[in-house]
Amino acid sequence: MSEARLADALARLDQNKELRLPLRSRDLLGRLALRFLWRRQVKWQIETNIASRDALTALSEIVHNQQQVPRAELAHEVQQLQRADQNITAGLNQRLYAAMGSIRTELGDLRLQLVDTGLHAEKVDQRLDAIESQLAELTAAARDARLRNAQVDLVLDRFRRSEGTEVEVTVPARANGVELAVAELLDGPVEHVRTARAAHLPVVEGRGTVFDAAPSRGEWFEVLREAGISVLGASANPSVVKHNAELGFHVEEADPLDALTRVDKRSLGAVTAFRFVERLSVEALSQFVSLAAESLRPGGVLLVESPVAGPEFHVDPFALRPVHPTYLRFLAETAGFAEVSVEQREHPLGARFTLTARM
Repeated sequence: MSEARLADALARLDQNKELRLPLRSRDLLGRLALRFLWRRQVKWQIETNIASRDALTALSEIVHNQQQVPRAELAHEVQQLQRADQNITAGLNQRLYAAMGSIRTELGDLRLQLVDTGLHAEKVDQRLDAIESQLAELTAAARDARLRNAQVDLVLDRFRRSEGTEVEVTVPARANGVELAVAELLDGPVEHVRTARAAHLPVVEGRGTVFDAAPSRGEWFEVLREAGISVLGASANPSVVKHNAELGFHVEEADPLDALTRVDKRSLGAVTAFRFVERLSVEALSQFVSLAAESLRPGGVLLVESPVAGPEFHVDPFALRPVHPTYLRFLAETAGFAEVSVEQREHPLGARFTLTARM
């Protein structure tokens, strides 16, 4: 109803929207015409006032109705939202409590499993300890057996070379592989030795052919072959020569000092010796260092590794005496090496030192 009254009042205002102002005093014709039109002017003014009043009344009613009706509807909607929120909260709480109960149950099961796992792990650790203990005992027994075999072979070797005996005994010297077995006893598995030898590779790379005085099981030769470095070697032990031949390396069956004597002067890039100098006599050691200096080209390197004197040293049945690094340095400097360095490092089977001498 208020909307209709407002529309009607606005229509009437539109009809009387022209503003009728009083005419100017100098407008004589207008003032004369105003005398004839004043009644109509008053009527227009009255109509405009009435339409304005009705429009204001209608607007007041509309505002009042809009203030009353939406409040009730809003209160109703708020109540519905509160009920919905309560229902949602109750459902979420129920699900949350159910999930927490499930998690508590899983935690309890996990604690029980951890206890069982701990007991099982303890049993496994005990078994591992027992196995490691047995392995250590077997390893020690194997080393003792190899050492006894080496000692027996040396005794037989001396007996074979003895003079004046009436009994003729044919015993091979060390061609039965005792030297190779001792190498495993002293240095460990081939893989470990190969890894240790690879640390010396930067010293000899880019210098030329390498001559090794103690090829043993060929670990150093394998490292050099992988690096593309040509190698020479010599050994008086036929078993060592045969073993390296099976690996694809040519090792001359001769005394290393004799083989080094036949090498051309200033032709080698490096001379190496691992577990060799301690097996030489004093005269042979001095000769070895001098021959190495003569065979190396300028910039060539002499690389020697030897065990430090200690209990482990005496495990080697072929070692004559420990070589002190200071004495070996003296021999190298006397032979003409310009730069000599010594480095000592620990090893599971005994401390060792490495001498590097450059021409």
